Amino acid sequence: MSGRGAITGFGVGHARFIEALFAGDTAIAPRRRTAAFDVPTRVAAEFPAGALPRGLQAPEEAFHVACVAAREALAEAREPERSGIGLVLASTKADMSGVVGTGAGLGQPWRLAQRVAKELRLGGTCTAVSCACASGLVALATAARSMQRGQHERMLVVGVDVLYEFVMAGFGSLHALDPAPCRPFDAARRGVSLGEGAGALLLSQSGGESIGVEILGHGGANDACHVTGPDRQGAGIELAARRAIGNAGLDLSAIDFIHLHGTATQANDATEAMGLARLFGGRTPPAFGTKGQTGHTLGAAGVLETIAAIAALQRSAVPANVGLQHSDVDQGLDLVRTVRPLAKARRALKVASGFGGVQAALVLQA
Repeated sequence: MSGRGAITGFGVGHARFIEALFAGDTAIAPRRRTAAFDVPTRVAAEFPAGALPRGLQAPEEAFHVACVAAREALAEAREPERSGIGLVLASTKADMSGVVGTGAGLGQPWRLAQRVAKELRLGGTCTAVSCACASGLVALATAARSMQRGQHERMLVVGVDVLYEFVMAGFGSLHALDPAPCRPFDAARRGVSLGEGAGALLLSQSGGESIGVEILGHGGANDACHVTGPDRQGAGIELAARRAIGNAGLDLSAIDFIHLHGTATQANDATEAMGLARLFGGRTPPAFGTKGQTGHTLGAAGVLETIAAIAALQRSAVPANVGLQHSDVDQGLDLVRTVRPLAKARRALKVASGFGGVQAALVLQA
């Protein structure tokens, strides 16, 4: 990795995002920007006032924040030559303004990807990934494979989604929204809180540009059992994580912590805990998730949460699971309750799940 960028409910910049996570802050608050949406929740993790230009129209929001995050990542990498950089853009819905709203967007991530690549003058290949809420990790794996094949020396991965009424109403129709701030892994959890954001990571083969963390392995799986629900035994997430660790050439004992998916739905949290506890023989390394702070940012989640995992490697510490008081999931999942220093922080496992049973995992190494 050579560059990071983010815009979240905490504001603009990956440094602000990371500081808020480790401080235990949450961006989930009473809805303002989406207050007119007829959805069964009082809260969301919206972009704060001033994060978007005044008067920006709905069709431009996803494009704008994707470019903000991407430019920050390119700047941290000291502005490498862009003519050979490829783009992989991850989004669940991209611009939905043509479905609910007054714009022309019809949820076509490839169109948004092409527009971002043109705006940033990226001369490499342009790819869009839309694999539900695992999109960000799938995009990172796609970029890593492209570089392993020698197709590019640098790849920019951008994950982005903004809050549209169509998406929020969809989660509401599934009875998957918590009316109040979500509580991942807590016994009283009632569903997700949605958020919006964009994250960007620039992958580079040039050691001189590195921030000191690399993707060491990746893996995927598909439960293939239900249109929205996961395998009830957590088999898919266990398999994806096992494949990623194997692809990295590691033993399970080499993983120092886990960044969880942790949506705060009953089924996701229970099965994720079950699958990971079984994978690690009954007791996992320290584990944390961040959707209790950022909300579920959908296609942006995998990229933003990988940025969080990178920060944990660099700080040799993991942040708390915000919103967790009393866990009712498999107790073999070592859920962190306060910021926990790590005796060793060399390798991290990041996992993600999505509708349709898609599962994805990455191994990061510092």
